Amino acid sequence: MARKVAKLGIMTAMEEEFRLIAHAFGFTTSREIGPRSFLSATHNDLELTLVAARVGKVAAAVTASLLIHEFGVDAIVVVGVAGATDATVRIGDIVVADRLVQHDIDLKGVLGYERFDIPLLNVREMKSCNRLFGAATEAAKRAVASSAYLSGVRTFSKEIPQIHAGVIGSGDVFVCDPGERESLSAAISGLKCVEMEGAAVAQVCVEHGVPFVVTRIISDEASGHAAIDFGAFIQQAASVGSEVFVREFVSVLASRE
Repeated sequence: MARKVAKLGIMTAMEEEFRLIAHAFGFTTSREIGPRSFLSATHNDLELTLVAARVGKVAAAVTASLLIHEFGVDAIVVVGVAGATDATVRIGDIVVADRLVQHDIDLKGVLGYERFDIPLLNVREMKSCNRLFGAATEAAKRAVASSAYLSGVRTFSKEIPQIHAGVIGSGDVFVCDPGERESLSAAISGLKCVEMEGAAVAQVCVEHGVPFVVTRIISDEASGHAAIDFGAFIQQAASVGSEVFVREFVSVLASRE
């Protein structure tokens, strides 16, 4: 990513995260496109556009395309929650993706493709922008050290939140079966967690040459045996963590531009 980021797209999946981030930055300008509200603001000389994509790869891809073509963003950051697939990744931890994979695509045996290969791009993994990855890692470190996030997480986990870098897998399926989780972990080296949007955004960004990074807060163990109230975790911990992370990410990015 050689050019300066002047316009940053910020994408959440859920309204709870969207609302807290919108409040933190004082977004005032809104534009409605279809079922989505795109909020705009300027902060630290960065033009910011915030949107809640909703759940799933199609919704995420549509939203990313709109950010690029309608708002001219130079880069996109995705925040939200995910289920852990790595035993070392715990509830409340933050994963910063260095690569993303669509774990539900399988054209094995068709025209020479292998499982996880993406037609057109001819890749199976999509790599985050190094500079955005560095900024996201620093922002995640600040987020897990913040009193607001620690206070929210403490209700659901006694562990001190940690930062992880690795692969995030995306698919249009909510992974909640231990067998499926283990199968994906075995098939995708370095897989840390799974969610339903990130790799779709990554594909759109790769196709259009737009830098991106995806960061996820761990809400469960992708096992179907959630020990916490998911809705409460979103409200009390994940949304707070996403808001703190985005605030720190914008600050770090602006200081490095």
